[in-house]
Amino acid sequence: MFKLQSSFQPAWDQPEAIRGIVDSFRKGENQVTLLGATGTGKTFTMANVIQEIQKPTIILSHNKTLAAQLATEFKYFFPENAVHYFVSYFDYYQPESYLPDKGTYIEKEATINEEIQMYRLSTMASLLSREDVIVVASVSALYGLGSREFFEHNSLTLKVWEEYDFDEIKKKLLAMQYKPVQSKIEQGMFEISGDKIDIYVSTEQFLYRLFFNFNELEHIEKKNALTFEHQWESQAITVRPATQYLQDMEKTEDVIKAIKIDLDERLKRYEKRWELVEMQRLKKRVNYDIRMIRETGFVNGIENYSPYFENRLDGAPPNTLFDYFPDDCLVLIDESHMTVPQFRGMPNADASRKTTLIEHGFRLPSAINHRPLANDEFQTSLSWRWYNAQTDHPDLQDHIKPKAKTLFVSATPASFEIELSKKVVQQVIRPTGLLDPITYVYPKWWEYGPLISSIHRLDNDISSLLDTPYDREHVDTFN
Repeated sequence: MFKLQSSFQPAWDQPEAIRGIVDSFRKGENQVTLLGATGTGKTFTMANVIQEIQKPTIILSHNKTLAAQLATEFKYFFPENAVHYFVSYFDYYQPESYLPDKGTYIEKEATINEEIQMYRLSTMASLLSREDVIVVASVSALYGLGSREFFEHNSLTLKVWEEYDFDEIKKKLLAMQYKPVQSKIEQGMFEISGDKIDIYVSTEQFLYRLFFNFNELEHIEKKNALTFEHQWESQAITVRPATQYLQDMEKTEDVIKAIKIDLDERLKRYEKRWELVEMQRLKKRVNYDIRMIRETGFVNGIENYSPYFENRLDGAPPNTLFDYFPDDCLVLIDESHMTVPQFRGMPNADASRKTTLIEHGFRLPSAINHRPLANDEFQTSLSWRWYNAQTDHPDLQDHIKPKAKTLFVSATPASFEIELSKKVVQQVIRPTGLLDPITYVYPKWWEYGPLISSIHRLDNDISSLLDTPYDREHVDTFN
C-alpha cells in the first residue's frame, strides 16, 4: 500500500530507531517517543515507520509553515500515495468576540483561501475512498467538520450507460452546495447546457464534462479547469460536496423549533435577572438568524447552530478529521514538545471567548458546543488516556480509536510524552557522520576581549580538546 521511494537508505542510528519503534508497535504498545537530535533525519525515520506499519497516517504539526514543509517532503517520499495538507483555510480570521470592559463587540471577519479549502475537501474525499492516505495537519484538525457519514451520503456517483433525471442531478448538486455558473465556471460550480453537464469539482483543479443521450449518460471526460485540455475519460465518477460544513436542510423546521425553545428559556433567564439589554440583544440576533436560515438556508455564523443540525447533545464532542481515520491509524506528533501544548491550549481559548459572548447575549448557550476537541477528549480519542464514565460525555466513546498508534517526535521531548510512552527510542548520530562543532560558552557580562583572544588561540587549543590520536593526527594534518 505505502511505497517509500528514496535514493537514500537509513544509516547510523536510523535503522535501530526504526526497528525499535516498529517492534514496539507490533508488540502492542500504543505510544512511543523518538528522541532525535537536530539533523539526524527524523522525517526520514517517520517515513520508514509509515512504510513498515502500512496504516492510514496523520502527522500533526504546530504551525502551517512546518506542516507545508512536511507535506512537501512526504509527497517526495510517497509519490504513488495520497499525501494531503490539512490546515486552516483562512488567510485572515477575526473571530467574533466581545470585550466587556470596553463594551466593544467585534464582528467575525474572515478571508477564505480557496486553494487550501480545496486541499481540505480533497483530504476528506481521499479518506472516504482509499487507504493509502497520509495527512499532514495543524491544530485545525481539532475543529469540527461535518460527520463522515453525512459527507459520504451526500456525494454524487455517476456511471456511464445509466439513466438520470437532469432535475434530480441539479437538486443533488444544489444540496451539495454547488452553485450554477454565473459569468465563469469556478470551483464548486456546475452548468447544464442541452445534453451536457459541466461540474467543476471541489476537491481538485479539474472539471468533469458529462455527455447524455436523452437521459442516458454516454460519456465522461476529465478536463483541465484552466485550459479545458482533455486529460482522460472515465466510466464512473464520484463528486464530493462543495463544503465541509454540509447541513441537512431537510430538517430545517425541526432545527428552528429547537432553536426557539432554547431562545425562550434564555430570554426568561435574562428577564428574571433583569438583564434587559442582553435579552433584547439575543432576541434580535436569533430571530434574524432564524429568518435567514428558513429563507436561504444560510446565515453568517451558522456554525454556532451546528449542534442543532447535527442533533448533537450538549457537551458532546464534535466530529473532526480524526473521525475520518480508521481505529488502527498511525498518529505522528512532530515537534511534540511544541505541538502537544498547543493542542492543549487552543480549546481553552475558544471556550473563554464563546462564554463571554453567551453571557452578554450575543449567542445562545449552544454556541459553546461549536468548538474544537477539548484536551481530555483529544487524548481519549487517541487512547492516550482511559475513558472516564463519570466525567466524560457518553458520546465520546464513539470517537475513541483503541488501536491507534502514536509516535511523539522531538529533539527535546517533554515529560508528558516520555511518561506516556513505554519506550523512548534515541536517534543521536547524524547519517552524514558530522558532529556538532566545539562550543565555548562565556558569561554574558564579559567584555569582548576574552572572546577575541579565544578565537586567536583556537588553532593552538583545539588539538588538546580532542580525545583520540586519530583525531589529533587529522587536526595536525589540517593545520
